[in-house]
Amino acid sequence: MQPAARPRAHPLDATSPLAPQPSSGEAGAVGVFAPSARIEPLADILYQLHYEAQPGLDAYGARLPIALESLTAALVSDQIDAPLELCAALSASCPTILLASDASFKLQLAAARARVDAILPQPPDANELGDWLEHFAGQREASGVSVLIVDDDPLLSEVYAEALDANGMTVSMVSEPAEALERVNTLLPDLILMDIQMPGIDGIELARMIRQSRRHLSLPIVFISAERDAERQMEARKFGGDDFITKPIEPQRLASLVRMRAERAGALRSMMERDSLTGLYNHGRFKERLTHELERCRRTNAEISLAMLDIDHFKGINDAYGHLVGDSIIRAVSNTLTSGLRKIDVVGRYGGEEFAVILVETSPHAGLGVVEKLRRRFATRPFEAAGRPFNVTFSAGVAGNRGHTTAQALIAAADAALYAAKRSGRNRVVLDEPAD
Repeated sequence: MQPAARPRAHPLDATSPLAPQPSSGEAGAVGVFAPSARIEPLADILYQLHYEAQPGLDAYGARLPIALESLTAALVSDQIDAPLELCAALSASCPTILLASDASFKLQLAAARARVDAILPQPPDANELGDWLEHFAGQREASGVSVLIVDDDPLLSEVYAEALDANGMTVSMVSEPAEALERVNTLLPDLILMDIQMPGIDGIELARMIRQSRRHLSLPIVFISAERDAERQMEARKFGGDDFITKPIEPQRLASLVRMRAERAGALRSMMERDSLTGLYNHGRFKERLTHELERCRRTNAEISLAMLDIDHFKGINDAYGHLVGDSIIRAVSNTLTSGLRKIDVVGRYGGEEFAVILVETSPHAGLGVVEKLRRRFATRPFEAAGRPFNVTFSAGVAGNRGHTTAQALIAAADAALYAAKRSGRNRVVLDEPAD
């Protein structure tokens, strides 16, 4: 543990070079609807979480003009007039968080009816607030559904593709069943829309082949066919299909069914693949993603870096402050990584207090700079327990795929660099230097 860091310039001090600038419409702005005396403390918490506070009320309680659609969320204090009515009005444009002095059953029911997304105590815990903001930011930035259409009728595929594309989905098409397996492995779609009746191989057989890979066991396969035989439809569901849509179908209805099925499957898959405490990829899923990225690098000669991170003196923190504080620190590391990296990068909780990051299209030297920036940011983040302020640090090791072509070798190299950082004093990032 390190001594408490010196406080940074106040987030509402516009003369400070660190003060946030006016929102440009990007994720990171949070609307604050609270009495004047409460705006500054809330802005300070948001600044520590790397979000910009946008006051939503003036000194007289009148609404200020804010681009609501650009907000990550809106914080609404129950100390203003008609807070639930305001939440209901804001909920159509952005997620709402009610700051409640007393979260009784009656208030929670009223908040649910006002379409409030989350209720936090007043004042809010910074790490819990950070978790919610990260969740909302992830929802806001989530990529569209990707669909692979497998149908030997290219004209019909074009009709389906236009309907799905018009509803914000990314579509790829395959007319030859023999190509489908390769496309599934390279594209990793969110859903497969497939005909049953195709020449040479039927859709049920192809579905069984796709299911032979453990990676694709949870991939939703929706059959679309003119097949009317009930037993044949049941066979399609039994041997790999998740749903059966009968032709003909109105394109807009098809798009709605596909999106609902893909989003439901994505939610279930996320529960299986994600760590329950942080929402990051778990150990097994992270290694699968690393293997997939290395396969892509072999095809395209691309470069990636792997960073392994470990919280310094974590056992001592747990012993001194308890596991609840330890959990909040693990979530804080998760927030720092996900908010400080690009969407294309992959973050996982590798185990316990250890994290792993895949930096896509990034050389090891560039990766070293990225992780060093994150390390410095986290080291200044204040924590408090039992009335005592303190700071926490992490150590990291970075390695690149050019010297290590398998997932096992790359993990071993980044791990070795991590332990070199630990041995040399902690709170630092060490770069793996493979032999030529």
